[in-house]
Amino acid sequence: MIKLLGILVITFLSLNAASFNWEKDYATAVKKAKEQNKPIFVMVSSPTCPECNYMKKHVFVKDEVKNFVNKNFITYHFDINDQDIPKQMQFWGIPRFYFTKDGENVYKKAMGGMKEGKFMALLKENKK
Repeated sequence: MIKLLGILVITFLSLNAASFNWEKDYATAVKKAKEQNKPIFVMVSSPTCPECNYMKKHVFVKDEVKNFVNKNFITYHFDINDQDIPKQMQFWGIPRFYFTKDGENVYKKAMGGMKEGKFMALLKENKK
């Protein structure tokens, strides 16, 4: 019984810690953005990047942040080593954040780790 309770608690915490509804491929993200008339929020990062991991573990999991993003954006994540990063999103430095309506034309870009308040301001400013 205690093992079962432990498994349930771990499962709940894992699900609750989930952040954004990341799309599996960029073409799907672009298609959904057009269908739902939402901008695409794109992150470019690396698993070895401390600021990227800070954002994923401490900012993206905040209820206000993840609820706002999942309601107002279609999300996609590129690893810095992906070969198919769109040309307009190929710059140095991570984490990088892009906002686009059509998957091709970036209307806002930002770089670097941010505290929750600054990140929320960026999101609200770019919810078009």
